[in-house]
Amino acid sequence: QRKAQALRMEQISHQLRQDRVGGKTGQVGAGVGPGGLLPSRPIHVDELPEIEWWDEKVLGLNKTYDDFNKDSVPPTVTLKVHHPVPLAPPCEIEPPGPRALMLTKRERKKIRRMNKLEKERERQDLVSAGLAPPKEPRLKLSNMMQILMDEAISDPSAVEAKVRAQMAKRAQAHLEHNASRKLSKQAKSEKLRKKLQEDTRNKSQITIYRTPDLSSKQIRFKIDANANQYNMTGIGIITDVCNVVVLEGGPKGTKKMKGIMLRRIKWQAPEDTGDHDDEEEEDDSDEELEDAEVGGKRIKAKLVWEGVQANRRFVNFRFEPTVRTEAAARKFFADKGLEHYWDQCLNDKLASTKTDS
Repeated sequence: QRKAQALRMEQISHQLRQDRVGGKTGQVGAGVGPGGLLPSRPIHVDELPEIEWWDEKVLGLNKTYDDFNKDSVPPTVTLKVHHPVPLAPPCEIEPPGPRALMLTKRERKKIRRMNKLEKERERQDLVSAGLAPPKEPRLKLSNMMQILMDEAISDPSAVEAKVRAQMAKRAQAHLEHNASRKLSKQAKSEKLRKKLQEDTRNKSQITIYRTPDLSSKQIRFKIDANANQYNMTGIGIITDVCNVVVLEGGPKGTKKMKGIMLRRIKWQAPEDTGDHDDEEEEDDSDEELEDAEVGGKRIKAKLVWEGVQANRRFVNFRFEPTVRTEAAARKFFADKGLEHYWDQCLNDKLASTKTDS
């Protein structure tokens, strides 16, 4: 490789000498002059140069590496490697590839079935080639006479014990497989939390309910527990004038809480005999409960307003124990810039009262 490079340099030098003789020194290409990087003296193949041709510009002509002086090195020569800026090739951008086909449920089942058959064929080929042991027959009490004919006739008790042992082994393997896939209590709760988690960073839905009586601990517990389960935030206000429940969250939680507030909760106020330790959250079903009736009319909550807002105004859901009067409720909503929530509920109550009268 070194000789080939020297030969190439000799050809360039020979061309330069011819140009000088012909008076064409000024017509040499760019970079091939006295200040260029090409050698200014001929190089023979048999002799090795004292200095390489690319070092001649730094060292000068008729010098060796012993004459090297660091002070004479140009400032552009450094120990750092200069990497050129990568540029995109001047060509058209290739169009995106074809999108994957959306397979139907029947097609996906067919693909799984074909893959399963292919895997079984590979196993059978290995068995036929003697590279894998054959699969044991699946023995049952109903087919042991067909599979183990001679053994079943000669010693049926031993065959039956063998079949029962294999059946117990299969059942134990099935139970162990299910136990290995079973989620722990913490993993199960985390899975449920992720399932109910919704992205409300850009927008959240808000609903305002005007409820009947909220003095029942059981009803307050149902609202609070379900709101926390569905990652809803908001506030519950209990006053002598009007009871207001404000909920904000994602579309799934809003839909669930709407069904709970308008259908599932039985709006009546039982007598509070103390703390209910055995209170549990009701099943999430579409079963409607009959509300109490006063004056021939059902007592039920009413959805006053629903809409969309950019950000949540509350951190969590709770019933505010310090707000018991109309003035305190108005001040509480006004401090958060939500005084119109309270006004909407009061106007709705006045409108419903005029309608009833």
